[in-house]
Amino acid sequence: MKRKKQKNKNSRNQKNANQPTLSLCMIAKDEAGFLRRCLASVKGLADEILVGDTGSSDGTKLVATQAGAVVIDVAWTGDFSEARNAVLDRATKDWVLVLDCDEVLAKKDLTAIRKAIASKRALAYRMTTRNYAQSGNRVGWQSCLGDYAEEKTYLGWFPTTKVRVFQNDEHIRFEGAVHELVEGTIKKMDGNIGDLSVPVHHYGYIEKDRPNDLYAEAAQQKAETTPDNPEAFYQLAISLRDVGDFKGAKEAIEQCIDLVESNGISQTEYLQLDFVHLVHGDVLGRSGDQISEEAAYLRALGVNAKSYHALNNLGTLKQRMGDLDMALDYYEKALQLAPEIDTIRENVAKVKQLQNENLKFENQNRQDRSDAQPTTPDGGRLTLCMIAKNEGHRLDKCLESVRGLVDEIVVVDTGSTDNTMDIAKQYGAKTGFFEWCDDFAAARNVSLSLATGDWIMWLDPDDVLPQECHAKIREVMRYGLNKKKAFYWVLDDQGFEPVRCLQMRLFPNLPGVKFTMPIHEQVTPSLADIGVVCETTDIRVEHYGYSSPEIVEEKQKRYLGIMQSWLETHPEDYIVRSHAAMTYYIQGKLDQAIEEYQRIIDDGNAHSDRNLVIETTSTLYLGRCLMRQQKYEDALPYLLDAQKMDDQYVISNLTLGECYTRMARHKDALEALNQALEFENQVTFSATDMTSAKYSIRFFKGQNLEALERFGEAADFYKQAADADPKRGDALGRLSGIYRLLGQRDDAIGAIDEALNRDPDNAQYRFNRGTFYLELGNETEAVRWFKRALEKNPDMPEPYLNLGYVMRRQGDLKTAEEMYVQAVDRSDDTAYEAHANFAHLLLDQARYGEADALLEEVQNRNPNLTDILLGLCVTRAHKGALDDVRMLLGPIMNAVYGGTLQMAIPEQAGVNDLAALLSECGNMLSQKQQGVCA
Repeated sequence: MKRKKQKNKNSRNQKNANQPTLSLCMIAKDEAGFLRRCLASVKGLADEILVGDTGSSDGTKLVATQAGAVVIDVAWTGDFSEARNAVLDRATKDWVLVLDCDEVLAKKDLTAIRKAIASKRALAYRMTTRNYAQSGNRVGWQSCLGDYAEEKTYLGWFPTTKVRVFQNDEHIRFEGAVHELVEGTIKKMDGNIGDLSVPVHHYGYIEKDRPNDLYAEAAQQKAETTPDNPEAFYQLAISLRDVGDFKGAKEAIEQCIDLVESNGISQTEYLQLDFVHLVHGDVLGRSGDQISEEAAYLRALGVNAKSYHALNNLGTLKQRMGDLDMALDYYEKALQLAPEIDTIRENVAKVKQLQNENLKFENQNRQDRSDAQPTTPDGGRLTLCMIAKNEGHRLDKCLESVRGLVDEIVVVDTGSTDNTMDIAKQYGAKTGFFEWCDDFAAARNVSLSLATGDWIMWLDPDDVLPQECHAKIREVMRYGLNKKKAFYWVLDDQGFEPVRCLQMRLFPNLPGVKFTMPIHEQVTPSLADIGVVCETTDIRVEHYGYSSPEIVEEKQKRYLGIMQSWLETHPEDYIVRSHAAMTYYIQGKLDQAIEEYQRIIDDGNAHSDRNLVIETTSTLYLGRCLMRQQKYEDALPYLLDAQKMDDQYVISNLTLGECYTRMARHKDALEALNQALEFENQVTFSATDMTSAKYSIRFFKGQNLEALERFGEAADFYKQAADADPKRGDALGRLSGIYRLLGQRDDAIGAIDEALNRDPDNAQYRFNRGTFYLELGNETEAVRWFKRALEKNPDMPEPYLNLGYVMRRQGDLKTAEEMYVQAVDRSDDTAYEAHANFAHLLLDQARYGEADALLEEVQNRNPNLTDILLGLCVTRAHKGALDDVRMLLGPIMNAVYGGTLQMAIPEQAGVNDLAALLSECGNMLSQKQQGVCA
């Protein structure tokens, strides 16, 4: 909407009538903490503050109004330009300044801004944003030099530049859903854009969690709407990189390069071609493609031979690859071009230190090997290898657990900023450094290169080795020495998910032994290549890393990003693909999991490699995915195939049993579950929650036995399930139901009370407890428990139904009706109890028309309910539909007299005759207790 600029001289700064005025225009959502600092920084500069709020739920609006701002409610549509333009429409001053809430201006720079807008030398001014960061992995990163207090204690920043100050003109508006700019509209006006040497200090990358997904979605929208704009794809690549979508980032930056090259562009106002290649290289590196990464950095140098960023990145790449001489050469060339950049100087020093340490280690290793005693009867020398980063809070416990067992400790640091390495050295560890590059195998291989023992065992800092396992380890070392033997241990997770599985933890230190795969790294393939035989043991290592669901979720997300990048360049790696598929399964992304599992099965490499573990688990979990989608018939063939591959794997048999249970094939289910029960203590290569498995086997056995009316056996298995996992209550809930069915009310109440003790917030248990009180005639307690059930699940129809029954008994017909209405509204399409009870309440009140509609609906759902037919007789009689009554009385009398009365109702039977028959049938039904109402 076009708007005439308002010129209200009374609103201008009265200190100087000739001084142009300035409107600060912002958008905000839940930015109270940052907004206060931002607005304080422009005090004395802005004559008007306009804050467009896009849906804050914190104190953002209050902070704005306290600072004298006008708050404008802006509906968020996902378009940053649209939101900013809504605020611009309300600006009344001569000039506009645009800031974000997490940005500030330095007080010493405010005068320079005033002078610039007073000079009238340009229609708009560009300003450089200092995006503060603690690491130098951003394109254009520069060290803080201490020239601004706003630098705080941050190490450096990377620059972005755009127009921040412009004349308040109705033609100047933002464009682009994300990374929105006004430059395009200014160019259409042939407006002059000047440069203002005043930085904007931006803290969003370091002081808060950025909504990267939101930026990525908006960047995608911008790229789709401007498909010929290389800047849009450059911004999209950065946004996708920041959310870990390296595949998407690679596609976006390559599209940017294609557009630049096809249009013959060397540089635009906000797009430097060398920076484009730097981002390309960064994305390729994060995807694990080091060869292409190096080529991209070299292309950046080809565009700009003085790009110290490219030289520094090449140095970092060579350092990761272990080529320290080349790394130093690149770093020193970068330092010559940018001697003021502390990060480059630190990189030079770090590489020189690594070269010295490597030389020292090589000399020490030669000495160690020459001084090492001949292999002893104790099985030889044992080296512990580990990698660590910021593990000072738990490394001590890990290393203490191997005291007296290992002969050598190697700890490779991947970037610690705490006391991790100090602790390692206290235990006499040989230390190394690895520049982290999202590759666990590469880091572990550095640790292996420093080991001098005959044997290598590996631990993580969050592992603990039980003391009782020391003797077992020495025993297998003696057994396996010089025999090319390696040994699996049992990983016993003590964290949030108590899983167990076999892991290769102890192997001989032989040439050719190495880890492969960047995540869930494996050493067994290399052991197999050199003829080492791997055997299982009961040696146990305790793992404490996954202490909360939040930690598990964060690690899964981080690891998935690494796996996705690896698979881009290694699509044939079915082992990593299986881990990615499992992550999708855990996250509930079933379609993606199915796609990955199907690909593993279809390509057949796991089968041809005789990798039974991957082939079996892929087939099994494809079936489990389909089960979670309630496609049991589709799942069954995969589950049967998985069982054929390994008929002793507990999860295969358990899952097959569960599938048969869902399909009501109870005898087949029991057969599979018995097989699972036989092998439930077996530890396998797949992580298994043993407690959950034992519980589920017994619970499903109980369900199937109950369905077969073998109630005594079902009760026994429900009790076993409850004992197997003292945290779960659903087996006790089922046990309570069986006791109730068998007339053992006290036992039933005891079981439901224990279920509530384990899971006090379970709505079903609360409801069941209320029904026991109702049976005992304690309506007050029954009502309390029904209401407590609704507190946890207000969509349950049963509590409303029973509350209606109680209120009806107590004569509170209004409340009873309200409860029945709620029960009817929440009942599914097959349930009829709520409708039946509500209908009888209406009959009591002679509301025959309403009752008739409900009774007819019940009859449609279940045509064999005699009391419903009686009710319909009453409602139809009041309509005068005697033919309907005669038709309905036939099945009623058949139910009452058991078919002994074969005579049809004569047509001449009048109202009194029919009424007498109905009364007699009603009395007979009452005696037989044939009713459905609560």
